[in-house]
Order: sequence, then C-alpha cells, then structure tokens
Amino acid sequence: MTLCASFANSLPFVLKLAVAAFIGLNFKMTFHKVTNEKRSIKHSENLGWQISNGGDFEAVEILTSTVITTSFIFLQVQDKPTIIIANDALSEDDYRRFIVKLKITVH
Repeated sequence: MTLCASFANSLPFVLKLAVAAFIGLNFKMTFHKVTNEKRSIKHSENLGWQISNGGDFEAVEILTSTVITTSFIFLQVQDKPTIIIANDALSEDDYRRFIVKLKITVH
C-alpha cells in the first residue's frame, strides 16, 4: 500500500522513484529483523507482565495507552517500542484470553 501511495501523489516522478526505493530498502531491512525475532510475553500474579526477545524474560509495565481491537493489539510498553500483535498470531481462544487479561491487569 505504501508503494502505491508513493506513486499516487503529486510529487515529480524522480522523487516518486526515490521514495519507492526508500520504502523498498526499509522493507528489506525490517522484514529480515522481524522474521528472525522471537518475542514471547507472559503474565503471572507475582511478577506481572514479562517480555522475552528470545532470551530471559524481563519485567515490563504495559501502559494504558495500549490499543486493543479485534484485529490488532498495539501494545505500549514503557521504555520500549510499540509491539503490534495480530489476531492471527495466536489461536482465536488465546487471542481472546490475551485481550481479557490485558483489560483486567492494565490500569
């Protein structure tokens, strides 16, 4: 969609090509990073929310600015970049449970 938008604007054609090239490079770098990333998130009553980037779990605070929809969760974590979780990343029941747990525990 971003490539379409880069050509569907009123910029000169040379700038459209430059924007499209930048988008392509950004996609290449981001796709490689995302496909190699193995994030996990868990919650326990004693330790609260914890996130792992493939190693040990680290305690985090989930902010109330987190956005929850039926398709995506935009997880706002203090001092970390936003984590986007698509509903197809989990089974339907697990996604629903995750939403409920977030609504109950994030104040």
